[in-house]
Amino acid sequence: MSPRTSGTGLGGGLLSGVDALLHLAVQLVWLNLWWTLLTLRGGVVLGLGPASVGAHAVASAWARGERDVDVRATMCARWRAHRRPASAAGLLSAALLASLAMTWWLSRSQAPIPAAVTQGLVLLAALLLAVTLPYLALVIARSADAAAPPARLSHLFATGLALGMARPVLSLALIVIWLGWPLALLASGWPGLLPVIGVGVPFAASAWCLERALPRAAANPASVREKAV
Repeated sequence: MSPRTSGTGLGGGLLSGVDALLHLAVQLVWLNLWWTLLTLRGGVVLGLGPASVGAHAVASAWARGERDVDVRATMCARWRAHRRPASAAGLLSAALLASLAMTWWLSRSQAPIPAAVTQGLVLLAALLLAVTLPYLALVIARSADAAAPPARLSHLFATGLALGMARPVLSLALIVIWLGWPLALLASGWPGLLPVIGVGVPFAASAWCLERALPRAAANPASVREKAV
C-alpha cells in the first residue's frame, strides 16, 4: 500500500468517525427534545413515565444496532401504548420521592435519636427506590410484549426491585450513570447542556447496559410471578 493510499484511508476513517460521533450527538439531542415534549404533554408528572418508556425503547433499539430509528414516531407510539401503567408508575415515583424528601426535612426538627432513626429509614427507602427506578421503563415495556394480563403497579415495582437486588453490579452502574452524568455537567461548568442532552446520554448508556446484561425473558413480570408460585 502506498503512503498516499494509506493517508487517504486514515483520513477517510477519521472523517467517518467524526460523522458517526456527530450523528450520535444529534440523535441524543433529538431524543432529549422529544422526551421533554412528551413529558410536558402529559402534564410533567403524568407524562414523565410514558416519555421515559418511549425514550428507553429508542435507546434500546440503538443498543441492538438499529441506527435508523424514527425517534418521534417510536416515542409517540410507546407513549400512547404504555400511557396508563407508565403514568401511574411515574406518579407514584414522584410521590415517593417527595414524601422521602419531606420526611427527611421534618426529621431535622426532632430529637437526636428519633431524627437518626427516621433519617436511617429514609436513606434505606431511598436506596431501594434508587435500585428500582432504573428498571421500571424496561419492565413496563417488556410486560406489554408478554402473553399475560397487564401487571399491577405493585408487581411492576416489585419486579424492578427484584431485578435490581439480583444484579447489584448492574444496579450500581445504572445509578452511577443517572446520577453521575448531571453531576459531571454541573461540576464541569456546563449546566446549560442539561436541557439539551441531559437525559439523552443516561438513557442511551443505561439501555446499552440493560440490553447486554439482562436477558429479555428475565424482565417479564409474568415469568417472575410464575417462579414465585
